[in-house]
Formats: sequence, structure tokens, C-alpha cells
Amino acid sequence: MALYGKQQTKGWRNGTRLLLTILVLAGIGLIYVYVSSRMRVRMPEVKPVDGVLDVREIPLDQEMYHLVNSWDYYPGKLYRPEDFADPDNMPEKSTAPDRDQHLGTHRLRILAKPNQYLSMASYSIDYSTRVFVNGQEVLNVGYVSEDPEETVHGGRYMTIPLFTGESGEVEIIYQYANFMHKDGGFIQATVIGAPVLVENYERGRALFSLFTGGGLLLFAFYFLLYSAYQRSREYGILSLCCVLIAFRNSHFVNQYLLPANFNFELNYRCFILTVSMLPTMAVYLPAAYFPHVISRKNERIFFSMNLVMIALHFLLPTEQLVLMCHISYYICSACAIVVLVRFLWYAFRKERFSRSDVVTLLIILLLFLVMLWEGINSGGNSVVAHFGMTPFALLIGILGLSVITNHKIQQRMEMLSEEQKKNAVLGQINAMNRDFLQTVAHELRTPLSVISGYAQLTEMQIEKGKLSPQTPERLHTIRSEADRLGAMVSNLMAYTYGEINEAELHMVDPKELLHNAALVAEPICEKQGNRLETVCETDCMLHGNFELLLQVLINLIVNASRHTENGSISVKVGDAGEKAEFYVSDTGSGIADEVAIHIFERGYTTDGGNGLGLAICSDTVRMHGGELELASTGPQGTTFRFTIPKEKNT
Repeated sequence: MALYGKQQTKGWRNGTRLLLTILVLAGIGLIYVYVSSRMRVRMPEVKPVDGVLDVREIPLDQEMYHLVNSWDYYPGKLYRPEDFADPDNMPEKSTAPDRDQHLGTHRLRILAKPNQYLSMASYSIDYSTRVFVNGQEVLNVGYVSEDPEETVHGGRYMTIPLFTGESGEVEIIYQYANFMHKDGGFIQATVIGAPVLVENYERGRALFSLFTGGGLLLFAFYFLLYSAYQRSREYGILSLCCVLIAFRNSHFVNQYLLPANFNFELNYRCFILTVSMLPTMAVYLPAAYFPHVISRKNERIFFSMNLVMIALHFLLPTEQLVLMCHISYYICSACAIVVLVRFLWYAFRKERFSRSDVVTLLIILLLFLVMLWEGINSGGNSVVAHFGMTPFALLIGILGLSVITNHKIQQRMEMLSEEQKKNAVLGQINAMNRDFLQTVAHELRTPLSVISGYAQLTEMQIEKGKLSPQTPERLHTIRSEADRLGAMVSNLMAYTYGEINEAELHMVDPKELLHNAALVAEPICEKQGNRLETVCETDCMLHGNFELLLQVLINLIVNASRHTENGSISVKVGDAGEKAEFYVSDTGSGIADEVAIHIFERGYTTDGGNGLGLAICSDTVRMHGGELELASTGPQGTTFRFTIPKEKNT
């Protein structure tokens, strides 16, 4: 029942943890949905016709609109507002944007209500932009020039204020210079509306960037610390994933992390490298979570390939970096297929996967597909290019993987705790076995000493050719002690194999007990010049085990004789109500006070012994329902007292 209760409690705790995990992930998801809604990715569209945007009938003061970027385009030259002043001598425009051009001009005329304030917001053109509004230069991102040596590339988010004036007409001219890459020069996604609406929209974009980018960086530092603390490879990979996705958000990096005078070329190389490394993480994740699936050799090969790819991103010309990004995606896709095949093969061999393994694999597969989709659409989708679509998927995925990792670590800690408990129990068992062996050795030593002493005495008498009248009695004692020793060994074997669980208690005659104790201990006392005296002042029978009580008396007498020379040792038993009272006294030097408080502790000794004699005696008396105590000690001698219950029918 106790085990069933523990299992129920453990199951309830696991269920509670799972529920809390789901609630936390759901809460984060709801917050992300709210933050994402502030960006207002979807909004009504307005489209220019022949380079003219007519919004006179559109309520721009009430709602913000997405401006479809079909502007007039003039490739290969930087035109200024004065170049469009003569309607009869206009520059020749192109029918379609040409991304291979390093230079170009975009022009848009807006027809709106007179005296109306508007705002237009978008990213600058790749990779440097100059903006003119009604003939005035209002913004220069980087520095636009026809000379590649003079051009300074740059990129940032632009907010352009507009005022329609009395005529209600606004002319906007974008110039761009692109000497970094063949693809560029197109206008990014643009929104237009009242300044308050655009400002609120920009706050939403800023909130989204800070929430995803800053949150992922905080997670990265947390996972990195946890990885160092737990030496967890999984958390290390999660930390790197968080950093890559945070830096993938170019709006967050450019607007909030980089200084105003940053090196745009270096930033561009790092950005392309970040995009290239995203699918790499989807290959490293299964390698971290399933180390047996991917061999060390394949892992080293993949790692070496990544090092080469990283080096090439900083060595090759900027025009070839996008190609390197595509190559990275192709390589990672092939590696992902290999990993999937090996994983299925490993699953077939293992024949069983835990639920956490299945969930981990599904999360990694989802992240890889999202990253692959993002890499394919980075060039054609402005939201994907500047914010990325993976933050939310990765954020939830990383939290899920961290929960799984933490669960695995907790399982390992529980297993370690159980192992420690088992080791502690084994240590206690070993200590008990050690004490048991010491106890057995102590118990066996006394009858062996008696047998050895009497045998030596008889041998000496035989050598002299003269036997004393006590020789037959001594031989009887030797035989008796040998029988007792054999009985002790038999009992020991019975206890070892579980045949008996406790000592049998029966009727014990105290007179016989004192007589046998004297026979055994008297020659030991005589070696020290001591005289042994026994007195029985009761006719009652005791309730106990004869062999165990005899061993207690022998131990006390031998212990007293060991600390007494040329003195006397007396053993007396008398009535004490429902119990019999034993006194073992000597005329030795006594026991010091600092020693007396420890004499019943196992292993405590001051004379080089094993410190078990009195502890064993105390345990034996306590087993009989009595108590052994030090009655008195001093220069005149020491007295031990213990009680044994009487037989109830006597």
C-alpha cells in the first residue's frame, strides 16, 4: 500500500509538471501572438498606376495601407528631381526592375488630399539609398554614388514624413547604389498612412523585434550557463540556436544592437552566415539529443565542412555569399536525410522509443522544415528577409526541447539519487557485516581461550608426569566449551541461511549459570592472580537463553580480570521483584570518568581491544528485557549490574 501510494504521488507530480509546462508554453504562445498582431502584416493594398498613386478617396487618416511597389524605374543611372522637371524631356524608364544593375532610380507621385500629413515607412533599398521628397533630399542611408570607391553601403529602417501641401501632390525619388551583390535595388515592403498610425505600427515592429531577439539572447545566455553547469551538450546547442535566430532578425540587430557607424560589409557577411547556419543547427540538434544515432566520424566530417563554410563566408567576395548560403542549405538537406535514415535504422534496432524521444524528433523535424522554408523565401519575402519566420517556431521548439532536456537531467538525477541511496544501504550492510564479523570473532574467542588455557595446563601436567585431581573436571570443561563453540557455529550458520530468526528463551537455573561461568573463567582469573567468588541468593528460575547469559557473565568476569591483578572478582545474583539482579564486582583500579560514558559504545576501546565486549553484553541483556549498567567505579573497584526477568511460573 505504501509503494502504491508513492507511485500515485509520483504520477500526480508528473501530471502536474506536464500541465504547468503546457500552460507556460501556451502563455508564451499567446504573448507572441499578441506581439505579432502589433506588426499588422496583413493590411489593405494601394497600387500605383503608371508611377502615380491616387489616394484622394482613400481614408489614410483612419487606416494604414500596404503600398504595392510598382514605381517608375530608371536603371543604370542616378536621377535627381530636376531631371524630371521637364515633362517633355523625361528619362526613359524600364518596364520591369533589373536587379543586375548596380545603380538605379525609383520615382513615385502621390495624389492625396491637400494639406494632409502622411508617413511612409519601409526598409532602405539594398544596399544604399538616397531619398528625395518634393525636390528636397531628406535621407541618405550609407552614401549613394556612381563611383564604387565613394559608395558607402548601408541599410536601415526608414520613416519618411510627407506633407501634401495645397496641391495635394508629393513626388518621391529613391536612388540606390549596389556594388555588394548582383541581386538588389528593389523597393522593400512599404506602408503608408497617418503619422500616428505609422508610429504605432513601428512600435509594434520594435516590440516584436525586442521580444523575439532580446528574449532569444536571454535564453541563449541561460542555456549557456546551464550547459556549463550541467555539462549538457543539448543545452549548448540550444544556446547556439537562440543566438543564430536572434541575429537572424536583422531589424533587431541593425536597430538595437549595432552602433550608428558599424561596418555594413562585415554585418552583411555575418547576416548571410547566420542564414547559412540555421539548417546546420537542425542537423546538430539530433546529434546532441541522440548521440548514438550519428557516429563520431560523421559528426567530425560535418563539423569540418562547417568550419570551411564559415571561413569562406569571410574570404569570398560578397557577390558569392548568397551562393554559399544555398550550398549550405543543400548540404544540410542531404545531411538531414542521412540523419533521418540512420535514426530510422537506430529505431528499428532499438525496437522501442520513449515518448520524449518521439517528441524531440518531431520538434527537430519541424524546426528544420521551417528553417528550410525560410531559407528558400528569404530573397522574395520582406518580412522573412528582415524578421524571419522561425522565431516563434524556434522559441516554442526550444522551450519544448529544454523541458525534455530538463526532464532527462531530472531522471538522471533521480537515478543518481537512487544509486546513492543503494550505495548508502550497501555501506550500512557492509558496516553491519563488519560489526557482525567482529562480534562473532569476539564470541568465538572466549571459548577458544578457555579451551587453549586448559589444554596448555593439562599438557604441562602430562609432561611433568603428574596430573592434578581437577584434571577430569578441566577436560570436561574443554569438552563443554568445544560443544558450546560447535553450537555457536551451528547457530551462526542457521542465522546466515535464515533458518532461525531469534534466540530461544526458556527456563534458566541461576546456580547452574554461575557454576558454569566459574568453571570457564576461573583459570583466566588465576593467570592474573585473581580469586573468583560466586554467590547465588535466589531460588527462582530465570526466563532467558542459557548460552547467551553464560556468555554475558564470562565476558564481564574476563573483562574484570583483565583490569585487576592479585585481587578478587565476585559474581552475585539476588531477587529484585519480578527480576533477578546480577552484580559483577572487582577490586581493580576503576574506570576514569571520561572513559565510563563511552564503555557501551561499539568499537570504543582504550586497551587495544575491539571495543565490542560490553556492547555485546548490553545488547544481549536488553534482548532479554533487562538493562546492563555501570553501578559504581572508583579506586576500590568497579561493579556492573544487570537484571534478567524471572520465569513467571516460578
